[in-house]
Amino acid sequence: MFRLCLPHPEVNGPSGSMLPRPASPVAKGKSRNCAIRGKTCRYRQSDDKRKVPVRPAVAVLARRVDSLVHYIKERGLQVPPIDEEDHRILKNVLDSLELGCEDLLAFPNQTSPRRGQNNSVNVNIGPTTPASINSGAPPTQMDETHSVGPSHEPTVPLDALDPLCDNERTMWKGSTMQGGPKEDEVEEDGDSDDEVTDQLSCRLGRLQVTHDGQLRYFGSTSNLTLLDALVDVTPPIAIPRDAPELLDNAKLNQNVDEAFEKHLIELFFAWQDPSLHVIDAESFWRSRTQSREEGLVTPYYSRALSDAMCALGAAYEPKYHPDFVTFPRSLAEYFGDRAKLLVELELDNPSIATIQALVILSNHEASCTRDTRGWLYSGMAMRLTLDLGLHLEMGPYVEKGIIPYQDAEVRRMVFWGVYLNEQFWGFYLGRSAQCRMDAVTVREPMSPSPFPTSTWKPYPDQLGSDFPPIPFNALCQEWVSLYEIMLPLTDVLYGCSKISTHALQELASTTVEKLRMWQVNLPKELKVDEGTHTGFRSPLPHVLTLHMQYYQFMIHCHKPYISRRHIQPQPPQGPGSGHARRMCIESAVAIVQLLGLYEQAYGFDKSSIQMVSFVFSAALILIFNTVPARTTSRDQLLVNHLNTCFRALDHMASCFENARRTSVFLSTLRQQWQIRRQKRRALGGKLNLTYGRAQGLSESSGWNREDTEGPPNMPCKPVLTEGSSTGLDTELSDLVPYYSVITDAPTSTVDFMAPNLCNILLSEGIPRAFV
Repeated sequence: MFRLCLPHPEVNGPSGSMLPRPASPVAKGKSRNCAIRGKTCRYRQSDDKRKVPVRPAVAVLARRVDSLVHYIKERGLQVPPIDEEDHRILKNVLDSLELGCEDLLAFPNQTSPRRGQNNSVNVNIGPTTPASINSGAPPTQMDETHSVGPSHEPTVPLDALDPLCDNERTMWKGSTMQGGPKEDEVEEDGDSDDEVTDQLSCRLGRLQVTHDGQLRYFGSTSNLTLLDALVDVTPPIAIPRDAPELLDNAKLNQNVDEAFEKHLIELFFAWQDPSLHVIDAESFWRSRTQSREEGLVTPYYSRALSDAMCALGAAYEPKYHPDFVTFPRSLAEYFGDRAKLLVELELDNPSIATIQALVILSNHEASCTRDTRGWLYSGMAMRLTLDLGLHLEMGPYVEKGIIPYQDAEVRRMVFWGVYLNEQFWGFYLGRSAQCRMDAVTVREPMSPSPFPTSTWKPYPDQLGSDFPPIPFNALCQEWVSLYEIMLPLTDVLYGCSKISTHALQELASTTVEKLRMWQVNLPKELKVDEGTHTGFRSPLPHVLTLHMQYYQFMIHCHKPYISRRHIQPQPPQGPGSGHARRMCIESAVAIVQLLGLYEQAYGFDKSSIQMVSFVFSAALILIFNTVPARTTSRDQLLVNHLNTCFRALDHMASCFENARRTSVFLSTLRQQWQIRRQKRRALGGKLNLTYGRAQGLSESSGWNREDTEGPPNMPCKPVLTEGSSTGLDTELSDLVPYYSVITDAPTSTVDFMAPNLCNILLSEGIPRAFV
């Protein structure tokens, strides 16, 4: 408790009458600090830090906290005004303790600045997107002088950069006041500053302004949070000065015609970005204009980003252009190499455009079969989202006016786009995604979007049809939900063996049920069967891609269980291998049917890079079921579906090299499986026949015909509706055994490690040599 400092004994007169109290009474007992320094312990009663009215202060804080909690629960928007008397008491107490309170600044009669907050940051804290200029976006609106690039006007108080620590600081003060300070805690040096202690003890990270004017996130253990801005600590690297020399040395410094560059970027926006949305088109085009015409540096445009977009856009063009000569590089390789060189320069001073460029380059590298570099680029993009603080919810920063509302939404969109790209790479390569979601506070994009949605249109527009707006936010939410459903299962089904087969089967069954509910609960604009009846030519390409991902996940859930013995629980549990086989083939056929819709509406040469993986999974199941091929009508239908997969890969190969690799891999695998099954049937003789009858399994095929209920090409609702045409009616002369890609494929490139049954091999995944 506080030391009681009594008034001087001579305050009372000889007759007992009260004399006027001296202005600076002397304490009867000296404090420790005064005793050490040999000073007379004098104080003003109103400023006595050793005798603070603890109970009134705690009562006021308790009432204030209750009011805020009640208000936040109901609305969560604006802090209610504090009672004037409470404000006076709280202000006197906090002033006597030399503490600050954000609520005092918001009080109507409080006009003076808080103590210790007279300094300001001399740079623009958050470079805004050009789309936020004059947009009227709530709750802040910045004029054109604050729109793009660094500013030298003092705009934001230093403490405004730390809203999270402000909250923690307020709670800490309330808890310590309620408990009452001890004697040693009270008798501190009179020259000490409590705000310094609060700053040093804060355990939360914060956004910092660095030398390049960008906001970056630092955790409290880095110690860099102790400065409000790291301005002028390190001079920025002059990228414009270094880039031309490096491009000249690499023979990548040709001037690109602006119309041709815009053409390639439009191809990217039409066919690649909607399936993996990481760029806001309006912000990009406006930032590009400001950068080229006004010389402004913006966080949403860079040459590396533009070249990366051109690299993926060039995938839909012929490899060599008649006017823009890039030989021996192809057009896509030229822009990709240039983007990779420029993005290396940006890594010293990264921006949001750097993150976007890395995401796009990761897809470009995947299309070129450079999986390792693509995987690394995806991981670099995820790391940079943490570096720039994109994983943080920007609500507190928007309320303080640090970041405009529209900028916060762009940051949100970029983070979740990077997250989805990282998850796709994880499934594409069969590797666990290296991103911790427990540190992520940013919410998913709101649906419906608070901003006007743009209408998708094919480019070049040769279809002559109207298309609905792109529900980017709804798409993002459904993609994230889809991955979140799958992640708990894939972490153990394809990676961890420390789980019982019964628990694993229960987890797989639960995941499948969640996937089905996900499909049932899709919003109307994302349902394939709804889109076929609304007057539009076909469902949007990115909606078809979303459904392909769903059916690929259904294959992933059931594929390990097609084996009768491999991971089946004992005693038996669940529907068994027959059900797993049936679900795999139905999902593969559903993917083929979606491919048919895509081909009719847009053509396989306008596919996104993600579709190669979906075709891969579907074709693998169909090959497993059709080797060796027979002439029955049911098998012939599956062969027709397989033919569609190879036709799709053949068309995609003109855009993406990894589609060609996938086609060669599948054809080689098919030949190897056919040879092994034929040898096993020939050498096994009666042994195989007896075993097959006993187990109810045909060794000439990976599927038990008796376990498959219904024809294998049955529609998988709600993918298609009655009367939908899939374009799968092929002739016998077009069947897979005679397809050029298969006949030209080498037969000695696959070496299976053991003569296991093909269904065991398939349930364990792809041979390691092909990863």
